[in-house]
Amino acid sequence: MIQYCDILEAIGHGVEQHDFDPEGHVSLSETRHRMSAKIGLEQSIEPRDGDRIELQLHARSGHSGYHGVKYDIGAERLVCSNGMTAFVAEHSFEQTHGDPFQPQLAYHAVDSMVDGVDTVEQRLEEAQERELMNLDEALLVLYDLGIDEPLENPTPDLLTALHEEVEDTDAPTLYETYNAASYALTHLTEEAIPKYALDDAYEQAAGLLKYGDGIPHPEILGENAVTSRATQLLESDDPQTEEYWEGETESIRELLDVHEVDA
Repeated sequence: MIQYCDILEAIGHGVEQHDFDPEGHVSLSETRHRMSAKIGLEQSIEPRDGDRIELQLHARSGHSGYHGVKYDIGAERLVCSNGMTAFVAEHSFEQTHGDPFQPQLAYHAVDSMVDGVDTVEQRLEEAQERELMNLDEALLVLYDLGIDEPLENPTPDLLTALHEEVEDTDAPTLYETYNAASYALTHLTEEAIPKYALDDAYEQAAGLLKYGDGIPHPEILGENAVTSRATQLLESDDPQTEEYWEGETESIRELLDVHEVDA
């Protein structure tokens, strides 16, 4: 069994190779079966003026018999204290619970984050240039990623987050939509939501910013979300009662038409 203290000690050894003072915190589930650590490494970026982001190394592990160790780039968006995680696939590292603990993976994760600051900033800048069709499509994408699951009132909460982050509702960018997801998870979830459930949701939100070694195409991301939701409503016994919002079915028809998909 991989011990949490071994993971944190390995990260500490990795940090010692660089000239900065780390800070952060460690969270344990009530049963101590899951651990989450966030370590700030004095690395910051500003993908757009006034929007400063402090990068962090996130480490997760568990003693349930299914979870090994996972290291991701994470961050906190300082303008509104939004949490972020796992948005650069090539800087994510993982080992299974069945393997002996590999401290060198922790060293590699620290080095990768420190050396990859420019890559992260470029990725977030590119995401500001890629646009979804409209706010309805952005909402459907958030549902498709599962961002609704930790929310008590999903549609109102997701709309609140989108209006908080999106400047042009006719052209929400992937960056803005990602920020809306992280805003909802950071500010609009109940305190009783388990930390690991939020960690999983943050990782799902990262689907807006990573696809392989690049950024997803908004046309594909949007079309997949719209067609998936159209199929759900088509298979429903009473589509109108299943709508996320009044008039959703008509909005989906319009989006399918724009994507040139047969309704």
